Amino acid sequence: MKRQPKSGESRFTFSHVGLAILERRSILLLGLLVAILFAFGTTTPRFLSYPMFRVITSQCAEIGLMGLGMGLAWMINGVDLSVNDTANLSALTAALTLKHFSSRGSVALGVLLLSYLIALLTGLLCGMLNGILIGYLDVPPILATLGGMTLYRGISIAVTSGRAVAGLPPQVAIVGRGTMFGVPVPFIIFLGIYAAMYLILNHTTFGFKARMVGINARAAYFSGINYRRVIMLVYVVSGLLSSLAGIIIMGRTRSVAYEYGTQVYIVFALLITNLAGVSAGHYGITAAVLATLTLQVLSTGFYSRFMTLPGGPFFNNFLWGLFLVAVLVFAQLLKRARAKE
Repeated sequence: MKRQPKSGESRFTFSHVGLAILERRSILLLGLLVAILFAFGTTTPRFLSYPMFRVITSQCAEIGLMGLGMGLAWMINGVDLSVNDTANLSALTAALTLKHFSSRGSVALGVLLLSYLIALLTGLLCGMLNGILIGYLDVPPILATLGGMTLYRGISIAVTSGRAVAGLPPQVAIVGRGTMFGVPVPFIIFLGIYAAMYLILNHTTFGFKARMVGINARAAYFSGINYRRVIMLVYVVSGLLSSLAGIIIMGRTRSVAYEYGTQVYIVFALLITNLAGVSAGHYGITAAVLATLTLQVLSTGFYSRFMTLPGGPFFNNFLWGLFLVAVLVFAQLLKRARAKE
């Protein structure tokens, strides 16, 4: 006679194992990344080569930094739709500083560092404005950051009259195109930020407070946590990460434009948060980095495979849309499976 499990006794099934594996997003994303690399490596000439490695790791830093900021906001039940325009506005302030102090197309190291500092300060102020609206004035995050996005883009258009600021000194390319021991500088910066955020989120009181605010802001308040200040700091960090992304973009292109990456990068940032499984009070930072790499490999692979073919743009957009829908469906199915446990 088969023994029935007693009350409160857990029953081990393969569905439990499958759900446990799926919830380990890092393992799942690493497997997906390897599968995508194998697929494109066997179907696309020279995909698994050093030049393609440089392209992928250089460009993933831009979307990755914005995605990390978006994930922070998502973790506290918020969103930051202004990440792209914060990056562009920060890069613009840096570019104007370089233009003002450059001499015969060259700038001193001190001026270059000053321009980066001004860009970071711009990102800090943008994040602070978002934080004040959301944390202290209780404006819904989607409305506050949508308003911020429009404001920052409007400032960029007004200052430049809608024209790109090009011809920046060659020194800016060190951050955007330089390498160190064969590894692109943007990717090294991205990994450094990842390491710092991992430590902050998992081994500091700020990380603990941010998770508590994400789980239940009211309960956190009654526990003595100043949730408004935590919200402010989260959006300030998001603004700083976006400004750093803007610096990298400026270095890679040696130019600044108000419309650079508009909408596309926001979609990428949202995809990163969904792929990484970011939720209220939970932020798998390693999964977010792997999600960034996965998306960048897909983007580069789709472009290499389809953009040179007739109808390539259609297939590129179609596959991206299909992938986006698949991510959303997967996230919803996983949420329902978790609710049944």
